[in-house]
Amino acid sequence: MKMMRMCTLLLLLLSACLTPSLVHSGSELSVPQTVSVQKDLASQTLTLSWRSEASHFDMEIYHTELMELVLNESIWVEADSKTGSRDWTWRSAVPLECTSRSVRIRARHVDAVSQWSPLLTVPGMDVPDQPQAQMFPQDRVLEVGGNVTVCCITPVGVAFSSLGYGNQNLAAFRLSRRSFSATITDLHKSSYTGTNVVCLSDTSILTGTVLFIGYPPGDEGLQCETRDLQSAECRWSKGRDTGLKKRDLLTKYTLNNRSCTEDRRDRKLCRSDRWESSWTLVAKNPLGMVQLSDSAHINQRIRLLAPVSVMSDAEAWQARVGWSWTVEAYKTLSLLCEVQLDSGGHAHTRNYTGVGLSSVVLDRLRPDSEYSFSIRCASVRYFWRWGDWSAPYSLHTLMDRPNAPDIWVWRTNESTGQVVWKSVSPWDSHGALTAYEVSQRDRGEDGWTTVSLPPSESSTPISLSNSSDVTVAVAARNPVGLSQRSTVTVPQYTADSELSVSELVGNGGGLTVSWNGSHSSTQGYVVEWVPTCCPASSTCSVQWERVSPSNTSTIIQSGSLDPGVQYTVSIFTLLPEASVLLQRYYGYGQEQVPSQSVAALSAVQSGSDVVLSWTPVPVCKQKGFILGHTVYLADASNLSLIANLTDPALSSYTVKSLPLGSYKFTVRSYTSAGEGMESTIAIKTESDTDLMLVEILVALGAMSICLIIITIFCYKKREWVKKAFYPEIPGPKLTGDWSAPPGPLDLKPPPHSLVHIVESPDKEGLVTVPGGEEEGRHDDEDDNQNVEMDTDSDEPALLRYYNQLVSDASDCSTSSMDSAQTQVTYTGIQSPAYRPQNQPEALMEAEPQEESPSAGYKPQCSWRPDSPENENLCDSLGSPTSVTSSQFLIPESSEEHPESSGSWFQNLLSGKF
Repeated sequence: MKMMRMCTLLLLLLSACLTPSLVHSGSELSVPQTVSVQKDLASQTLTLSWRSEASHFDMEIYHTELMELVLNESIWVEADSKTGSRDWTWRSAVPLECTSRSVRIRARHVDAVSQWSPLLTVPGMDVPDQPQAQMFPQDRVLEVGGNVTVCCITPVGVAFSSLGYGNQNLAAFRLSRRSFSATITDLHKSSYTGTNVVCLSDTSILTGTVLFIGYPPGDEGLQCETRDLQSAECRWSKGRDTGLKKRDLLTKYTLNNRSCTEDRRDRKLCRSDRWESSWTLVAKNPLGMVQLSDSAHINQRIRLLAPVSVMSDAEAWQARVGWSWTVEAYKTLSLLCEVQLDSGGHAHTRNYTGVGLSSVVLDRLRPDSEYSFSIRCASVRYFWRWGDWSAPYSLHTLMDRPNAPDIWVWRTNESTGQVVWKSVSPWDSHGALTAYEVSQRDRGEDGWTTVSLPPSESSTPISLSNSSDVTVAVAARNPVGLSQRSTVTVPQYTADSELSVSELVGNGGGLTVSWNGSHSSTQGYVVEWVPTCCPASSTCSVQWERVSPSNTSTIIQSGSLDPGVQYTVSIFTLLPEASVLLQRYYGYGQEQVPSQSVAALSAVQSGSDVVLSWTPVPVCKQKGFILGHTVYLADASNLSLIANLTDPALSSYTVKSLPLGSYKFTVRSYTSAGEGMESTIAIKTESDTDLMLVEILVALGAMSICLIIITIFCYKKREWVKKAFYPEIPGPKLTGDWSAPPGPLDLKPPPHSLVHIVESPDKEGLVTVPGGEEEGRHDDEDDNQNVEMDTDSDEPALLRYYNQLVSDASDCSTSSMDSAQTQVTYTGIQSPAYRPQNQPEALMEAEPQEESPSAGYKPQCSWRPDSPENENLCDSLGSPTSVTSSQFLIPESSEEHPESSGSWFQNLLSGKF
């Protein structure tokens, strides 16, 4: 820093040395003479004065201590014509108190310049003889949005730290050893006490200043008027707040060069004792000024004062009101007066005109009513503004006969009804009511049957009949007298079942009811609504509304309808001698969810299905029109929708094809507002034993029918069945002489079967001989010794039989033949493939009769192996179905042995039944 100052001084000295030689050599311009400088701290300006023949000059200004160049500018300055002196003023952005300034000047003509004048120094407050801390500017008033430079001069020996503005630190620049400055931009409106700027050291606040930041005056709208046709009152709008709250910074006002001291918060007011044709208002504060003007004739700016001494004289339907004026000049003016009436919170105004108006008649008032009123007036010829309101006054009208009440008759049933009427309001009672008189008269009668009821009543029951027309009248009574009768012809009772009742749903703003008009309706219509669930025996809240004959619709306001309550809405047309029901509705002003669940929910298993049934929600608990029911299957905490029944009339639902197990079902009713309460039931499905029994019986029946059909078929086709399954086998026929003594018969067996016939009269019993034993006994004895009988072979075994004489004493002889008989005895039955047949004895006896007795064949007797006495071979070994049979044939039945269980079927097939 010291090096910089030394360099600056050397440059200045060098310039001062060289300049005279240059000027001398180039031109003969002289240095400005009598140079002086003056400072003005209020305006923060430096004024430089000098004398010179030139008009063009170079000007330089330095911060003296650091020789920092602040201004280097070429200027053109004309000489004063009187003094010949030249003056130039410079405004410093940095307060002049912050540091010392040095100024010099030289003359210039094109490129030729004179020598610089000697440096003139304007001392600042940072000089050594001012050792205390200081800050500038002090208490400066600034405009919002502007800029300001502040400086801090620290005490000698104290180190500078920073500058603070509000709650922020400013960027500071050094002006001298003790002086530091900072620039604040875009200033914001300050508070009532201003905004602080402080100078800080490392340990404390050294000094500070206050900045008052605001706006210049913004007043507007000057208007002057007269109240008494002599003086003047001028008002104007304040405009925006200047933000300058300090007393010596407030805006000052002058009206036609006269000071205004009276003011209000939002409106300014100045008074003058006499009217002038034009007015000028000047508003001024430290940041600026504004000038307003206005002009008008006095008759065009009249605003009357409030009437005084107001009085009233009231009757039942009208009242006279009078007042006085405090200004005599008002009595010659054409006045327009406005009276504001307020009764029971209902306010309205009435206007009256007249010259010097001081009284009016208030008509169309309500009897026995309290009114509050106020009056104000204005000039009619040149209406400028309404005058001031008078103080509020009150009056009370007299009583009169009440108005007739609005009545109706609600039919509860065929024999009774209820006369209802709307209580007369205080506005229509014209005085305190003392009673209601209810009268009844049948058609054809002249007199009325009257009963008096206290004023608190609004209904009374009556006895009626649909066979006669009845007229009912109601009148209200107060101390003045009885009102006119309100009459109505009692409508006939009509049950809901006799009508087609429709449904109405409100839209939040009420119920819209419409109907088909009747040309005969000369007295209009009545729309009646009453809660549907109200018992006929109790006092129900019956409401009604009268509709003019020209209308065929109306809106029942939601305020008269309770949410979730079903109403029965009936429309009647009023005829001269009757009240006829036109239409009826059920409606809700606002639907809600049902308040009760379905009742009597039950679950019945039907096979694999479950039938759910319930009782619908009662009408009084529906809270809306039931749109349907939802059926859920409950599983732990979850509900699964099974069905949505959109038919509200349904009261059952079948859940089909459910596996065996436990289930819980939930049923809910719903309206347009949503689902209501739920009803839940649990059921455990089990096997249906009755159904199983039915299935078994059906199966057995089907099987029996099938068996019967098969039996019938087989019976019808028994011949074909017999041929197909039991073909007839012919009996063996014997040729030759069988009367010879018994002897062995050699029969050559067929290729597939070998039968050995052995004559052994002394043999008792059957002998099984392997095939080939006779023929090849000697030849092949060695070969067949080791041959064993193959009982599993398909080849038939050899059968040996004996021809023996049957004794006459044998049990087997049932014939009367005298000759000896020969029996064939079968032996060696080995093959299990053949199943012998059991042939009846009758058949065996019938077949041999076809031959002659001598050549016939006698069937064998039954074999009785348990009878050792009859061990002859006459006992049958089976029926002679086949000689190749390898099994013992079924013995014939006898009387000692009953017929087997299967013989009836054989007899059936054989046709013996």
